[in-house]
Amino acid sequence: MPKRLDDLYHSFFRQQDFNELKLSVEENRKILIDRLSKEDRKTVLRIIDALGMICNYQSKASFIQGFGLGMELTTELKNYDHSIEEVLNDCGQFFMPKGEADNEKES
Repeated sequence: MPKRLDDLYHSFFRQQDFNELKLSVEENRKILIDRLSKEDRKTVLRIIDALGMICNYQSKASFIQGFGLGMELTTELKNYDHSIEEVLNDCGQFFMPKGEADNEKES
């Protein structure tokens, strides 16, 4: 099942365009890298990579939760009592059945 969910996720996932944000991140990363020592640069890059991974995992987790909710709703609809719809569609007839309005005009 996890493989199928991965396949579904990758087939429905659409990369968002965040060009302005990406450009800003890249510019600030360059500024920061120029000012840091080699060891500090590696630390910053590890932090950036970890944040990217967190975003990827969160995106996938959100998809799986949404998919699960959709499956639950599908199951509920299969078990749904459609006779309730008939009652709701006829709600105007609770107060005056169709035949009574014609009988009153004749009186």
